[in-house]
Amino acid sequence: MPVAASVKSKKNKSLIERSILLKAYALMCTAKRMAELYDEKKEISSKYVHSTSRGHEAIQLATGLQLKEFDYAALYYRDESVLLALGMEAYELMLQLMAKRDDPFSGGRTYYGHPAIKKKGFPTIPHQSSATGMQAIPATGMAQAVAYLESQKLLKGKTNPLSFVRWVMDRLRKVRLPRHFKWRY
Repeated sequence: MPVAASVKSKKNKSLIERSILLKAYALMCTAKRMAELYDEKKEISSKYVHSTSRGHEAIQLATGLQLKEFDYAALYYRDESVLLALGMEAYELMLQLMAKRDDPFSGGRTYYGHPAIKKKGFPTIPHQSSATGMQAIPATGMAQAVAYLESQKLLKGKTNPLSFVRWVMDRLRKVRLPRHFKWRY
């Protein structure tokens, strides 16, 4: 059940259903335990480099529980808790960390912490570079594409979010963006 749909009236003590809170707590414990395990086992690795979502679990879980299949997410290397909230298993995230063949993002071909997935039931997470801040480029590109299409009045009547995203992507393949387009907000 989506978190947004589970909000209760203001008369109740909690605005979020108990089941959502329990799920978030369990995922926080999973993220915490993963970070501890990586630190405990670092001696068996020839080169240990890993950054976890430690300290960011609550906001990342809140974000991840809100994302839908029609959304796009430009995640960065410390977003493990978002991935857990989306339904990724700790084991899958560890496969990526260890660059294993069954890594769900790249089959072990990319540096850890670079999730990229296009899978039914998940938001689209595009692949990105290793450079710091590179998650901003795909996120900005999609936002600018939507702003351009809105400015051209090309989005009228597009209400279903999933079909809207597919329509935007198809349209972007056909529309040539002006070289020096000025965005107005």
